[in-house]
Amino acid sequence: MSDTAGHAARTTGRQARRIADSRWFELTARAGFVGSGVVHLLIGYLAILLGIGDAASGSGSQGSQSGETDQSGALAQLAAVPGGTVLLWVVAVGTAALCLHLVLGAIVGGRTDSARAWLARAKNAGKAIVYGVIAYSSGSFALGAGKSSSGSTKSAAAQALATPGGVFVLLLAAAIAIAIGIGLVVIGIRGSWRKQLVTPPPSVERPLSVLAAVGYVAKGVAVVIVGVLVAVAAFRSDPDQATGLDGAFDALHRMPGGVFVLVAVGIGFLAFGVYSFFRARYAKL
Repeated sequence: MSDTAGHAARTTGRQARRIADSRWFELTARAGFVGSGVVHLLIGYLAILLGIGDAASGSGSQGSQSGETDQSGALAQLAAVPGGTVLLWVVAVGTAALCLHLVLGAIVGGRTDSARAWLARAKNAGKAIVYGVIAYSSGSFALGAGKSSSGSTKSAAAQALATPGGVFVLLLAAAIAIAIGIGLVVIGIRGSWRKQLVTPPPSVERPLSVLAAVGYVAKGVAVVIVGVLVAVAAFRSDPDQATGLDGAFDALHRMPGGVFVLVAVGIGFLAFGVYSFFRARYAKL
């Protein structure tokens, strides 16, 4: 029985690798980076719009009118433009394919049992979750059933706080978010993102380096703030304090001089969006 199961597992693994290595699947997965780039561009645009709202109108109303400055806000903006539903399906299909590619990499990748191979599998699994969320959210908005991610975060925080040990769960989530954010900053500063790409032409390498560095650092700063807000929610037992990027950008907006930081972070998200387009071309898949 064990031999049969082992043979079936090996056969399934070979078939999964054959699918992952196919040309059509690679092209669809690369489209996922394009979809991610579009989402990051929109988030950056909304963050900058929120930041310059005071200067443009003398109050913060300009930013609030633009909707949420997170992933759900970006997708809502995309749904509102002519042909936006088609674009949302492109984003959904592309990021879903990229999610599946990463899942296959987590399952059949790393043909050794070394700690490094398992770490690579864990990273692929984590990235798969991120792109899977984007795919699901894009599909939901395309169907007209999109929901506020900020509200979902608050609901999850409220449920966690209502359960025994929920405070520790939120603190763990906050610690993970802060660690991920710091990791993104380190990736941007050290340039370790290069390991994810094939060597680009010399004419592309310089602008690509700038875009990646600025983009990763900006994303890292935003994710760290999200983690801090979740930690505050845990310490105060207040789920309203637990928000996603929307709350992080709003917190920056309210800080003295935070408008300048918010605009800088928004520019960073724009940079990461453009970097994602380059990644669609040069990513190792």
